[in-house]
Amino acid sequence: MSEFRPKKLGENSRLFLLLVSQINLILGALFFVYPNLVINLWPWPVKPLAVRFIGAIFLAITLGCWSSLRAGGWQRAKVLPLVGSAFFGITALVTFSWGFSPSPGPTVWIWGGYFLLASIGLLALIAKHGWYREPRDLIASRPSWRLASSFFRVQTVVVGVFGTMMIILPDVAQEEFWPWRVQAPTLQTFGALFLATCLATGWASRQADIGRIRALLPLDAIFPTLALLAVALHWDVVSAESPSAIVTGVWVFLYSFVAVGSTYLFFTSARRKAAVT
Repeated sequence: MSEFRPKKLGENSRLFLLLVSQINLILGALFFVYPNLVINLWPWPVKPLAVRFIGAIFLAITLGCWSSLRAGGWQRAKVLPLVGSAFFGITALVTFSWGFSPSPGPTVWIWGGYFLLASIGLLALIAKHGWYREPRDLIASRPSWRLASSFFRVQTVVVGVFGTMMIILPDVAQEEFWPWRVQAPTLQTFGALFLATCLATGWASRQADIGRIRALLPLDAIFPTLALLAVALHWDVVSAESPSAIVTGVWVFLYSFVAVGSTYLFFTSARRKAAVT
């Protein structure tokens, strides 16, 4: 009867995800809780607020790895390695591109190497298990969850537009809509997360299977929640450096919208899943 069981993550794949999760948990905890202690580890000058944002990204990746391990089959987990691979891959390109600037320093190459290896590893995991589902995976194709679909579509458009601007035109993004001063490579790192999220939410907006949607929601909720906490802790920086109060208000609203929306959908999905089954 094994041919009717959903494809699971293999032992080596699970060990790899655990390794990635532990590395990012340590990095995330240090960056978010002790930003002044690790501020010099980042290859470009940053403020503690930016360090906490980077820590929030690492912690979100950690939660994504854990969610993958608990997703109940590869077809429900696969979007999370895609998010991680996209983020690490784009960030590796950004990091290496700045590595050829004057006096880049060894940390640029160390971080770039880590991002590249993590991206390749997650891509290899996707290649090993395959992307397309099979009948045995028991993935629901209808009816769609309209509330979740609408939420993810809105998020996809927002993070796609902002993320593209942050990657391609970081100086314009800095002047027009980013709420505090940060160097271009770090802003592009944030943009990489936005574009990786865009891939995931665009995919999720087309899904009807509750398990697939539910697997993504913890990652989708944790980063904006931690980002809002970081902003609250460093409100003096934001209020002094934001282009305008409107810019600040828009970002606070967007992060709150995603954090609250993802959390609401996560708890609602449990009841919806129980009703379907």
